[in-house]
Amino acid sequence: MSTGDPRPGPDRSGGSCSGPEHPGGSRPVGGARRRPLAAFLPAAVVPIGLVVGIIAVSTSAILIRLADAPALAVAFWRAALGAVALAPAAALAWSRLPRLDRRQVAQLAASGVLLAVHFALFIGSLDHTTVASATLFAVMSPLFVGIGQAVFLREPPGRRGWQGIAIALAGALVVGLDGLLAEPVAPGASRVMGDVMAFASAAAIAGYLLIGRSARVRLPVSAYASAVYGVAAVVLLPASLLTGASLGLGGLRVGGVEPFAGTGDPYTAATWWAIVAIVVGPQLLGHTVFNALLSRVPPVVVSVAVLAEPVGAGVLALLIFGEVPGWLVVAGAPLLLAGVWRATRAEAEPPEGLGSADVGST
Repeated sequence: MSTGDPRPGPDRSGGSCSGPEHPGGSRPVGGARRRPLAAFLPAAVVPIGLVVGIIAVSTSAILIRLADAPALAVAFWRAALGAVALAPAAALAWSRLPRLDRRQVAQLAASGVLLAVHFALFIGSLDHTTVASATLFAVMSPLFVGIGQAVFLREPPGRRGWQGIAIALAGALVVGLDGLLAEPVAPGASRVMGDVMAFASAAAIAGYLLIGRSARVRLPVSAYASAVYGVAAVVLLPASLLTGASLGLGGLRVGGVEPFAGTGDPYTAATWWAIVAIVVGPQLLGHTVFNALLSRVPPVVVSVAVLAEPVGAGVLALLIFGEVPGWLVVAGAPLLLAGVWRATRAEAEPPEGLGSADVGST
């Protein structure tokens, strides 16, 4: 996600920790067709929204680095606070929906588990590799979606889609070589491990997109997103506790009692602000804006805009952390992004209910 954002989005190679509530005009379960709020916005707002969205998602990796907390803990708080932020709208949406059948419940549960894996892997990758490399690998989810459709759903990409996959994989190989040759980003870190984790995070979000695609079409965005965020938080909480990852609640007293004793030392205020900013920035100002704009612009426009995330994140990492990308990253990045763009462009007209905002943004 994500770029990995759980709001409705593409299931084809058009693309992200991460369309509008009912892309393509699909109806919510048991409800009438509704026009998204963005449909009433003036056209002049669209470019402003794209710029705001790109800047917001570009801060994801930076904010994760600034949060001085274990990766699993940051992943848990991102999912938990995301669910809380959507809770009011989700409660209203669920009250109007018919009861889900077992298959839909299973889809939501599986999607939430894969979202948890995506969050944990991508956030963890930033302990080992550069911001530029991690975000480049993370935007490759459309390629995994295309391959997954071919293998599991017998819906292979077209000729241009396969060309895009081949080009992007060639670029990924070049970027990956940088991890073999470059110095570690920190003592004890492994650039190769970080690259592999970011690459695997893209595969996890692709699985999330494929498994949950029918649920995303039938459920309002708030209902779907709150459910998968909640499941992800439930998965990440015991994972954090079992691995000893500090949740930052140690020392908190309620009525003279410490109900969270044993959950680790308290975080600094700066870390809490960084975690909150991850939810407010990349998730709400980033993915939500992109999702809303899908009612005013073709999905491929949003897909290509999201591809600017690695560029924006790399520039911010250079300015804030002094992190200079290696020459192999600089050489491989255009190939990787061009391949993803090619595959995305090949699916510029996705089926009903499938948008293109989920290009693997974090």
